[in-house]
Amino acid sequence: CSSATMAFLVCMRGMNRALFDLIEEPEVVHAIMEKGAAIAVEKGKFNIDLGLKVLRLNDSVGNMSVISPDHWRQFVFPHMKEVCDALHAYDPEARIYCHVCGNILPIAEDLVETGLDGIGPLDPLGGFTPAQVRERVGDAVSLMGGVNTLTFLDGTPGQIVEESVACMEQAGDRGGYVLCSGCVVTRG
Repeated sequence: CSSATMAFLVCMRGMNRALFDLIEEPEVVHAIMEKGAAIAVEKGKFNIDLGLKVLRLNDSVGNMSVISPDHWRQFVFPHMKEVCDALHAYDPEARIYCHVCGNILPIAEDLVETGLDGIGPLDPLGGFTPAQVRERVGDAVSLMGGVNTLTFLDGTPGQIVEESVACMEQAGDRGGYVLCSGCVVTRG
């Protein structure tokens, strides 16, 4: 169902202006995110009607490597929750996961509270491990990712396997886990 919050704001305003808006124009931020949430809900319903049961929210810039946990809770949380609530009401069997790059550890529990069913990509470049996220969220949601994208670029196949096994051991024992890279794998 696409982007609804920070990624939508950045698309509308550009990165620099969007970050200043969080401080200087909070009403504008909420108004833009309300539109983003409404669009995401309609896209989600459309995809559900097509038969899709797993929907993806993208909030690549809504992470603690870019904004503060307080800004995330003030701006992102209510609109992400709105999308999750609306789509779960539309189809209780639909599953929603969110792609959030960077550091999510300070908001891991908040991500669960939005109603997400899954969180990814557990980017280790954000400075945390899948085990730390699993410890915070318990078995409330499925997790996805955790294998360092730089290992795919610079590592050996054995190192990739080693990281993969570590991710499965850290995050896969409860709540569901999907093994994949910590974000987009580079062309190389």
